[in-house]
Amino acid sequence: MATNQWKKAAALLSAGAMATSLFAVPMTVQAEEEPITINFSFDQGVGEPTQQIVDAYNESQDAVRVETVILPQDANTVHDDFVNKLASGDTSVDVMGLDVTYVSEFGSAGWLADLTDLVDPSLTEGMLTGPVEGATVDGKLVAMPWFTNSSVLFYRSDVLEELGAEVPTTWEGWLELADKAVGVNGVEYGADFQAAQSEAMVCNWLEYVWGNGGDVLDEDGNPIVNSENNVEATEIMKKLVDEYAPEGVTTYTETESEQVFKEGKCLFIRDWSGFWTSGQDEGSKVTGKIAATKLPVGPSGTESHTCLGGLDLVINNNIDDEHKEAAADFISYMASPETQKEMTLISSQPPVVESVYTDAEILEAIPFYEEFVDIIATGKSRPLSPQYAKVSDAIQRNIHQALTGEVEVADALETLQAELEELN
Repeated sequence: MATNQWKKAAALLSAGAMATSLFAVPMTVQAEEEPITINFSFDQGVGEPTQQIVDAYNESQDAVRVETVILPQDANTVHDDFVNKLASGDTSVDVMGLDVTYVSEFGSAGWLADLTDLVDPSLTEGMLTGPVEGATVDGKLVAMPWFTNSSVLFYRSDVLEELGAEVPTTWEGWLELADKAVGVNGVEYGADFQAAQSEAMVCNWLEYVWGNGGDVLDEDGNPIVNSENNVEATEIMKKLVDEYAPEGVTTYTETESEQVFKEGKCLFIRDWSGFWTSGQDEGSKVTGKIAATKLPVGPSGTESHTCLGGLDLVINNNIDDEHKEAAADFISYMASPETQKEMTLISSQPPVVESVYTDAEILEAIPFYEEFVDIIATGKSRPLSPQYAKVSDAIQRNIHQALTGEVEVADALETLQAELEELN
């Protein structure tokens, strides 16, 4: 989040209110003559608000001292830095802010401490189901959900009002509406999303699959991507590419798709929750005309599922027990409802604690969360594979070829199936 957004959100808090709620979280580590120092590493994308919370933790007790190690805002750089440290037995970092997509990889390698006996199990009881499931590897909680994110279907409320239309819940309904919307209030295209060969496209494609009753891996981790449900889901995505989206959509990531929607040219856009704010910034032609709903369900599906993002807090399994206990106290503090609320107010990052979404102060600051809580509640994690990076690469290449028409959809999924089977 940009610095000005942090400052704007932070203005919603009084220093006294923040101190009262943050410092009220109890310490479980006994104070000693010298505090135990732990190092907390995360990327600068969440740097400013996180540092505020860390400072508050340090001031709230004298048993543990948290020092921050801030890395560049680049997922690959952060991933590689953590891999190099953990694989070599390095103990210079105790706690890490880890992208949710890598929890399975790191947990399966034995690099993450098992939190089952280190934290109070009640901490996760009030959390959204998806983030907790994504933090669990082989039945063990190896990560503490910190904050999350998910996609949303944003649409032009003014266009639906002009047409006297209800909000559809299926892809069939949205396509019928899109046929009527072209030419209304500047709309040129029915659909807008991210279909470049990228991780963003993987998230988009998974949502079509999940919403059509399909999946990538079965319960035993075996690939099932060439199913009839998945072929049908991918055909729907390709139909949107060919007939409803801007011509360049197969080169779009978030930035390009957002710009087209802000120009008022699209009926709807699939994007991350933060677009609720950024889509209505100064210069946007759709300010005050954006509404949000769940992603559509496919013809063979029963429920839509949004793709989850976000960061988890993990403990380096190489450190000694004393530092693990101190680290566990810190991440418990970070995951508490009180701290989750404060982090949300100063950063607008979606919390993992469900009750925060219905808090009166939160809803006054972020009214969108009243609708968003039902959307994110059905969120799912990307395939929980220890080789997720290779799984993602295979999906990106094969699905992008299907969307651009280089390969037939069914053939692309057969190739993808074979590649994933080789990874097993």
